[in-house]
Amino acid sequence: MRLLGLLDDEKSTTDEIVELISSDPALVARVIGTCARHPLSRAFRIDSIERAVVMLGFDSVRVAALSVRFFETLSGFASASEDDGPDFDMELFWRHSLTVAVMAERISSVTGKGDPSTAFIAGLLHDIGHLGLCAIAPRIFQSACDIAEAECGAVDDVAARHLGIGGRSAGRRIGSRWKLPPDLVEAIWLVDQPVEVMAGSSASDLVMVVSLADAIVSRDHVCITGHGTRSSSIRDLSERLELSLDGIQEARASVFEEVDARAEAIGLDSLPTTEVLLRSVSRANAVLGRFALAYRNQSAKIERCESDIESLVEFHRAGPFVSLSEVVDAIGDSACGRSIGLTACIITPTVDDAGTLDIRLRSLGETRFVEPSSGMSADVTRDVLARHCLERCGRVVDLELRDGGRALVALGRVVGSDQIDFDPGTPLRAAWSSAIDDALVRERSNRLVEHLAEANREIMVHRETMAEARASSAIGAIAAGAAHEMNNPLAIIMGRSHLLGRCLSSTELSGAAGEIQEAASRLAGLVSSLAESVAPIEIKREPTDVAALLSEASGSFDINGAGGVSIRCSGRIPIVRVDARHVRWVIRELLDNALRASVGQSVTLDARELDGTMRIRVSDSGPGFTEKALEHALQPFFSDQSAGRRPGLGLAKARRLVEAHGGTITVQNGQRGGGLVSVVLPIIENSALPNELFGQGTRRVA
Repeated sequence: MRLLGLLDDEKSTTDEIVELISSDPALVARVIGTCARHPLSRAFRIDSIERAVVMLGFDSVRVAALSVRFFETLSGFASASEDDGPDFDMELFWRHSLTVAVMAERISSVTGKGDPSTAFIAGLLHDIGHLGLCAIAPRIFQSACDIAEAECGAVDDVAARHLGIGGRSAGRRIGSRWKLPPDLVEAIWLVDQPVEVMAGSSASDLVMVVSLADAIVSRDHVCITGHGTRSSSIRDLSERLELSLDGIQEARASVFEEVDARAEAIGLDSLPTTEVLLRSVSRANAVLGRFALAYRNQSAKIERCESDIESLVEFHRAGPFVSLSEVVDAIGDSACGRSIGLTACIITPTVDDAGTLDIRLRSLGETRFVEPSSGMSADVTRDVLARHCLERCGRVVDLELRDGGRALVALGRVVGSDQIDFDPGTPLRAAWSSAIDDALVRERSNRLVEHLAEANREIMVHRETMAEARASSAIGAIAAGAAHEMNNPLAIIMGRSHLLGRCLSSTELSGAAGEIQEAASRLAGLVSSLAESVAPIEIKREPTDVAALLSEASGSFDINGAGGVSIRCSGRIPIVRVDARHVRWVIRELLDNALRASVGQSVTLDARELDGTMRIRVSDSGPGFTEKALEHALQPFFSDQSAGRRPGLGLAKARRLVEAHGGTITVQNGQRGGGLVSVVLPIIENSALPNELFGQGTRRVA
């Protein structure tokens, strides 16, 4: 470095340079030997340092001295690392460095860009960073070279990932530590950078010259493993340096012969050019093979990507999906593709989110549901496919859902058929997951809406029940107060009217006294009925023979003048646990109303078992219920008859008694006219319908 400093200093004298070189006898011998092989040595005898410096000039002496010291350093490094490091091809490394140096010198001479001797030194030192990395971490650096070679990349990129520093940065630090001239440091650091970066350097011409030389030599594969070809930048660099392709070929001509001469002049053993070229051809073939393999792999990836895109498009064409079943069918068809004999097993969470699994098999456009069993192993898809005599293809596709749940998709084939690699791409998996998520959210939302509507209906029913309870409570309080307050006056009125009637029995006013007594009696009955209608109902359930109950209830009506009761029964009449006294009263009240509406015609009493309940219906042949009656018939104090004829409490009381048994009562008009009242009671147990007649004043219709 001291010598380079003197040679670059314009104020240096020949005596100072000769004195510095003469201080190293080995260097003197090498420099004189190198200069003796120079073309000028044929005309002039060069046998001393003084003659070499004077005849050849500072540049030639600088190149010769630096070459000698550089390759002595390489030889020493190679000897020191033979035992501890991997097989780093040091000979090929310095051969590459020397070839790049000679090529850079030629390009500089042809283009006039920069100083040829400086270009030679920059080319000689441009890969010094690789040597430094190999010195500090030989095994890692060699592994980086192998990885770069396998990936058809550059060792600098791999070394930066594994060592934290690339060869160019390492070379820049070494050059700065050695205090090399800034132009040389720039050339070492910016080689192989984009052309735009090189153009912004203070030594742009030198950097481009060395980069072009390195690209040309690397294209001939005269470089270490993992160095890379970098032939893509040759055209851009040649255009920047105004060098034609013919000029490149001219500069490249006989370069290997000159490298051999330079190596011999330096005094280093070198492989013959033919062997170097054979190695280059062999390495070029290996690189070509790797490129071919990479091309095949990339082609396979492209084909798979195209297949995934096609499958994704087909899957989306099947949409939009409304239900989870539609999504599962579409996923099954997408997994099976266009192949025949394949079956897709799709496992998803259930819509009710109860922790159970929804397992389905999809094949040839048909879906089969599989009930999960407790004996299934952790590998559910394998068990399901095995139970259907199918063998699983490839791995199970695990789809992660938004709520943390998972869905599984597996592909099965008939045992013994060709194996298929089932591995859908990431976009298709994402589409499947999204479709399942959307379907689950949609159906669960619909379930919530249904539950909300049902809850609202129950709230309305409870509100109506509470309102009726409040009304009944108010009526009960009024009825109790009215009964208490009116009973005594009514008793006095009835007693006095009775005495008055006896006193006026022989006069024309005797009828008026009787009317007063009848009206007071009717009012007392109304007060009593009102109190009963709101009083708490006590139910004493016991097994009751419905057939006998119907006979007893209908037998109290005389057929003469009022029509009869026809009982229609089919099948077996069940036994129910009810309070017979209350149910008998309800049936009698319904029959009484029906007979009144029928005006002398018979009514029908129908009993049958229906959907787990006991249904009792009373139908008449009268005019039927009016619209107002259909709406208010079961409410207290409602009556369609003339004022004063009926109090309107019978059906209201019947409703309370039926609902107290857990049943329902409804009023409607029959299809052929007339009124129809239905009572539905829960069934406890069945009994055979007796064959005897039901009682006086009734007749049984089969």
